[in-house]
Amino acid sequence: MELTPASAFEDREEWVERAPRAVATLLVAKLSHEGNPGQLCRVRNISEMGMQIDTVASLLPGMHITVETRGGAQLTGTIAWTQGRRAGVRFDGPIDVEAILGKPQAVAATAAPRPRSPRFVAEIPARISSYGRSIDVVLADLSQGGACLRLQRTLRADTEVILMIPGLAPRRCTTRWSHEEYTGVAFHDPFSYLELSTWLDSPHARG
Repeated sequence: MELTPASAFEDREEWVERAPRAVATLLVAKLSHEGNPGQLCRVRNISEMGMQIDTVASLLPGMHITVETRGGAQLTGTIAWTQGRRAGVRFDGPIDVEAILGKPQAVAATAAPRPRSPRFVAEIPARISSYGRSIDVVLADLSQGGACLRLQRTLRADTEVILMIPGLAPRRCTTRWSHEEYTGVAFHDPFSYLELSTWLDSPHARG
């Protein structure tokens, strides 16, 4: 197992001291960096200058990353230190923490789009079972709560199907919308954070 240099822990202590107003939280977000266009992460705490995240993605000090929150905010920064699956991030510039952690009622008051789970582009073959028929589809994108499918024949809304994705257990779901060749489905039983993040780190996610 690769060990983190001792200097990284010194940097970690210095970084924590510089951000005494860090707010503890547990946000699920989308992490991306060069060589990895999409992985789940958890934001453990956040301040105007940086944050601490958990992820299965392989990160190294000095790496530049982007974290997209459920509300659509794009947080960019550089990895300051790593310890196992935990990492500290220094932002490229100060952020508005209150805006990132905005209260649900404040979001509703501004008629902003409803926050949704991070979505990940897939573009891999999959299959659905509908009324005893097996239909080949393409998994266009995926989140913990649903997916977008591309297929030759659209399905009516509120149709129950079973979605089979390579490397994941079959998921019972219901169609929510259809437009041209695309259909959106909502899972009856959402993927857990661990299940989806492990799959995103596997060869199955790359087709």
